[in-house]
Amino acid sequence: MRSATLCGLALLCISCAAAAQQDLVFVDFAGASIPSSGTTAPDVVRTSTNTIFAAPGYRYAFNPVVTGSGLLGILLVPTPTQLASVINTFSVGQQRFLFGAVRNPPGTIPTDLDNETLAGTFSGLALSFTFEQEVLADGRCRAAIRNITKPSGFGFNVNSGGAHMQTWTPPAPVRSEFHFQGDLLSVKQSGLAPASGPGKLRYLDDAAFGPILGGIGAEDNYPNPPTAHGVTAAQSQFGTTADFGLPPVGGETDTVYRTSPTRNTADPTNSAKRRGIGLAFWSANRDNWPEDRNGQWTMVWDLLIPQSVWDAGGTIALIEDNHNNAAGADAFIRIVGGQARIGYWVNEAAYLAAPQIQPNQWFRLVISCDHYRQFSSRVFINGQLLGATGSGWLYASCRQSAPRWGDLPAANLAMPLDLPEGTAVAPATWNGWGQFPSPWAKSPNSAAAPMAATTCLFADLQGRGEIVFIANFAYTDEAMDDAAVASLGGPNGRGVFYLRPTSCPADFDGNGEREVGDIFAFLAAWFAGEPAAYEFGGTAGVPAIFAFLSVWFAGCP
Repeated sequence: MRSATLCGLALLCISCAAAAQQDLVFVDFAGASIPSSGTTAPDVVRTSTNTIFAAPGYRYAFNPVVTGSGLLGILLVPTPTQLASVINTFSVGQQRFLFGAVRNPPGTIPTDLDNETLAGTFSGLALSFTFEQEVLADGRCRAAIRNITKPSGFGFNVNSGGAHMQTWTPPAPVRSEFHFQGDLLSVKQSGLAPASGPGKLRYLDDAAFGPILGGIGAEDNYPNPPTAHGVTAAQSQFGTTADFGLPPVGGETDTVYRTSPTRNTADPTNSAKRRGIGLAFWSANRDNWPEDRNGQWTMVWDLLIPQSVWDAGGTIALIEDNHNNAAGADAFIRIVGGQARIGYWVNEAAYLAAPQIQPNQWFRLVISCDHYRQFSSRVFINGQLLGATGSGWLYASCRQSAPRWGDLPAANLAMPLDLPEGTAVAPATWNGWGQFPSPWAKSPNSAAAPMAATTCLFADLQGRGEIVFIANFAYTDEAMDDAAVASLGGPNGRGVFYLRPTSCPADFDGNGEREVGDIFAFLAAWFAGEPAAYEFGGTAGVPAIFAFLSVWFAGCP
């Protein structure tokens, strides 16, 4: 009898636990507070009662209703207001910290969802908060505000609301690629790979974007006289490897791009004239991605550092992940004592030694960033793991189908998981920019909000970056795993994911000969889902195999 009773109780407990497991979980912050006294405060941490299912992805929103406390708090937040609106008042557009979408490839828990620090001087107040969301091992969800620094007299009380976390199936990653065949067009724009990703590149100082913002100390102002446009294009150049006296790229004579140094060479100490130097990359994936940031991404470069830059102990500025080059670059290759070192969002002392990089030799560099789940990136040279470095998210707040500014209209604060969207960009303005978000423009309302949609490449407001040659660049909105990166191998003059055809399509491995090895190379690429194989002949799937075999048996011209 006792055994039966215990068994029944166990089944009841299992049933209750299963009933509590949900796809959408709420973490209640009602009654929580940050006291107005003092300049620091204890962490505010809350954990859900219910549990969430393990899933391949999660979305979250942390947007409780708060009221200010203390003299400053009551002055700034006198009435119940959603936290997103409060943050937007302090720093236009930064409410994006509170909303996110996370790929969780293992489909297991526990997993971090995000850990972001908002710090700076806002409306004259020095503030710093770290917002944290996670799914615990037992399926409960936790949200927290940690590391709180604020002025004395500023606090707030949570009236209602909290964090919502929801299971989610992410869309397939999109891959954008650029071959620099005499222009900045993507392989989608050029017609090589119409089904590839929507990302686009432009010169940061393209005249269509309007006046360029100022230099150090005047980042939000337009200088007078205005900064000249078109300097990046004038200081950079397209040409073949033979034209530049460079070795072929993976055995292929290729057209490549020599970047501009990250300063105006006619006035190198003028920081205002550095602001527009570089390339603006727009991932353009907001139409199929439900947030304004990409916190999991991979970039691929096929690069060559010229001997002159190497001998001078030069620096290559790879990524400035601010949307309009308002600060120093965040990812560099530095030549120190005759050795290359790489780092992203870490102090120079923590840079990774990269002996595989040598002067006047092409190499394939990959940074696979999982900022949301791992708070780190993995760096690869020619498919081989170099090590881990820091991480960061990228701006991605503009839809192609409905471009909007990066502000937050008060009437557009949907709950719980619908992401607030900014004011619509006028069609004439959008078309004037060439249907690409201007890095420099501000919304024509009191918010004066930026587009906040781009990432800067080969840009550095401090002007430290030297020239480098690039044959290919690719971007995808996932943190590629080690095996996927390894399959990319070393530099290839034909591309990364989307390969330009060889003079003999049957020579799939590009070694200059049609041989049985090409069939094996094709099949390996086909089973890996690489577009060059899986979509061979224009028809994806099994027909691509027959299309390739027909070409192979036909031989080379």
